[in-house]
Amino acid sequence: MDTSPNGPADESRPDSPRTPDSASGGAPGDRFVPYLPPRPAADAPPPKPPIRRGWWVAAAALVVLALVVFVLVPLLTSPQDDGSGESLESGPPVSRNAEPGLDGIVAREVPPVQVQPGDCLTDFDSVGEPSTVVECSRDHEAQLVGRKLWPTGRAFPADMKADAERFCATIELDSAADAQVIVEISHPAEGTWAEGDRRVDCLAVAHEGTLHTSLVSRPSFEDWTDHEDG
Repeated sequence: MDTSPNGPADESRPDSPRTPDSASGGAPGDRFVPYLPPRPAADAPPPKPPIRRGWWVAAAALVVLALVVFVLVPLLTSPQDDGSGESLESGPPVSRNAEPGLDGIVAREVPPVQVQPGDCLTDFDSVGEPSTVVECSRDHEAQLVGRKLWPTGRAFPADMKADAERFCATIELDSAADAQVIVEISHPAEGTWAEGDRRVDCLAVAHEGTLHTSLVSRPSFEDWTDHEDG
């Protein structure tokens, strides 16, 4: 018989006290209260939202895309012509000195398209770069000994390189006592041909030594610009 004044505890009632069993680790008779985090004060600022760092990833992607579009694409899509023809954009005509001084300089920074057959050249780097035209009695490294202009209306020849070599091979050069001379050939590429380039140049270049005089008494020049194929 339960002798407590209120009788036995009714566990079916919600306000009925319960004692934790031995597994809970509490002392017999203690009420079990689960742990709850402290409630924030009413005037406390709301928690800050987490910082989203995805924006800089999108910005970096845009930078990479811009590099691809404006840098790599033009490089990869630029025409790769197998030929020695340079651009037709030679700039304004370079003035020539009809009476060169003691230095013998006729004109400086002359583009290849403005070099005339028979011109002797110094400051010469390659057939496609500007050079200085001097009197042939002055020291020089190259001379334009021949030029051929192909017909304007003709399609690009499949044997352009071979034909240019045959033309330059017909030019007879005088001997150069103080230099080893090699003839370098500049001819149109398929891409420059489409832009109107029809010029074949034959340049005698001193790869060893220096030239002091003209290598031809008269340069070879053939102008077939207005020729129409029958």
